[in-house]
Amino acid sequence: MTGTPHPRPVLRSRLEAAAWQHRATLVRAPAGWGKTFGLDAWTASSPRRDRIARAELDPSCADPVVFWARVAEALARVDDRFAALSPPPAGVNDRRGWIAELLATGRGAPADLVLAVDSFERADTATIGDELGQFLHGRSRIRLLLAGRTRPRLALARLRTSGALAEIGTEDLGFTADEARSLVDDPPGPEYEDTIRRAEGWPVALRIAADHPHERLRGDHHHLYDYVVEEVLDPLPSDLRGFLLDTAVLDWLSGPLCDAVTGDTDGGGQLARLDREGLFVVPLDRRRVWFRYHPLFREALHRAATLEGVDAVRGHRRAARWFVDHGMPDRAVAHLLTAGDEADAGELIAATYWRMLDVGHTATVLGWIDRLPAEHLHADARLLLAHASASLFAGRTGDVHLALARAEAAPARPGALPDGLPSVDAGIALGRATLNALLGNVGEAMRWAQRARSMHGPKHFTQRANCDIILAGTAYYAGTADDVEFRLVEIVEAATPMRNTVAEIAGRAMLARVRAERGDLSAAREQLVRADTLLRSRYAAAPFAARVLALCRAAVDHRGGAADAAVAGYTEARDLSIAAADRITAPDAVLGLAELALDAGRAEDARSRLDEAALLLAGCDDPGHRLRARQAALEARRADGVAADPTAGGLLTVRQGTILRAVARGLSDAAIARELGVSPRTVHAHLRAINARLNVHSRSDAVRAYRAAGGPA
Repeated sequence: MTGTPHPRPVLRSRLEAAAWQHRATLVRAPAGWGKTFGLDAWTASSPRRDRIARAELDPSCADPVVFWARVAEALARVDDRFAALSPPPAGVNDRRGWIAELLATGRGAPADLVLAVDSFERADTATIGDELGQFLHGRSRIRLLLAGRTRPRLALARLRTSGALAEIGTEDLGFTADEARSLVDDPPGPEYEDTIRRAEGWPVALRIAADHPHERLRGDHHHLYDYVVEEVLDPLPSDLRGFLLDTAVLDWLSGPLCDAVTGDTDGGGQLARLDREGLFVVPLDRRRVWFRYHPLFREALHRAATLEGVDAVRGHRRAARWFVDHGMPDRAVAHLLTAGDEADAGELIAATYWRMLDVGHTATVLGWIDRLPAEHLHADARLLLAHASASLFAGRTGDVHLALARAEAAPARPGALPDGLPSVDAGIALGRATLNALLGNVGEAMRWAQRARSMHGPKHFTQRANCDIILAGTAYYAGTADDVEFRLVEIVEAATPMRNTVAEIAGRAMLARVRAERGDLSAAREQLVRADTLLRSRYAAAPFAARVLALCRAAVDHRGGAADAAVAGYTEARDLSIAAADRITAPDAVLGLAELALDAGRAEDARSRLDEAALLLAGCDDPGHRLRARQAALEARRADGVAADPTAGGLLTVRQGTILRAVARGLSDAAIARELGVSPRTVHAHLRAINARLNVHSRSDAVRAYRAAGGPA
């Protein structure tokens, strides 16, 4: 690295603690991670800097005699007694005796000292490794700090398990986001923030980026590219350099995959070598089987490979073939698209998009679609269905309508499709059913879902369950079917063995709501627990399932009298639905919030919620009888309760006065509810609001306060 060192107080503290508390400290990171700067800053600031012996190595130090002579010189600069040592001998056995003498001199030191060896990779030979092992395990007051790019040839496991080893790596040396921002004078813009994310703390990259804060730094930037070539690639042996350039096409790396791309047989060994030598590979698992390159380093490799004529297209095709052969076709798609093989990529997209959507990779599928040439996409109805489905998951309803229209006009694809659809027409019908349900057109959604279901046979069970969930939902909102609960039970029982995550979560959530509405709260909560467990067990099963679960959980909490939880659930469902342009779930959730506000006597909040619900419902062509009837009932409640009861000095609403007069007559809550045509829960809510308004804590006190204010009883 070049430039002025940046203050790193946390790193200095880490080095100070590690160096003086451990027998050995290993500082290991690739080029440009500020190892030397870190040592310089720590040495200058340490209270015991006069006891730190710095040994700077050059390539000649690969000779053990030169290495130990450099060590003795460094130690002599902080303790004169080491100057009396004879030069290290050339013979291995003689040198072991000399190292023993060095250790004995260290044992007699008046205080501990640290031997800090920088650029240790220049002396990392088997012989020096063996001799350093003798040095480390001998008795002495000399503590060892090795800084370099490679993992030294030492028995680190023994030191690590005994607690004698401290390790400082890229996570310690790398700049934090705040440190990176402090490199620029003005508040960083989005380009620099993007660079911070992609640099992953790499100090030399961030210093270069700080000189151009309004650009997104890439690995092919001439300053960074020159650094990578001169400091990393050029010093490498030709076989390792060639391996790096050939595998630059890969975002994932494993031994067998690299072999498939390079045509060689030692991919695993080369990756282990890169890992040991600190060449910008990041392990992706604990077994160190899968790796990736640092993103900016990989971009620099791309440019170097292009300039040297590496056939990247061939590499992408080989990688795609390997991923397909090993059951990972979704990863093959990106390689095929990069290679320009749109036809093969399209086949894989059609075969895998539904699985990708089911586990939450909506952005990935949309990214694939966006990379396909328009003429290829518009000619394949299967890919247009993939586009429609991904757009549905992303809440892009305008794109859904356009994709379905283009699918209708595209050349037909006879026979079943890879995603479980029996035909293109069945996929279009299901897409239109889903779109109409989102747009709040219950009648049309039901008609299209019935049409789609009629096209699905028993073997098309996954998509038939999706038809059934739309039919159950539309029947619920239409308020025309008495067998919704039975339908939902069938959906859940069918979806569970086939692992249709979306249908099962939505089915269990809706079933919980229906059972709560008929008073079986225990059965309702059991379904919610199972739905929630399933949602958490899979990565982001679907936004649709998440918002339906939030809505139905809120409805169950509402029925159970848990008002605070219901408010939180309805709010979550509302926000998720508005973000996804779901016009049926959003007003349902807002009406729930309005009812809770009415129950609590918050007239202004209720008015605001009902106005919002009216606006949302106005955007629906046919939201169904249930929501319209609920809206009308809540509007009537609000109108009835807004007028103050003049007989009680305006303290209570008319409805609240009616309830208190019923209480004074000795009626129970259930009897009052029957008389007024409301639920006992509503009566409870009104009584809580009455107590708050009259500043009392019991029914009898409320009646007395009401009478005192002039209310008849």
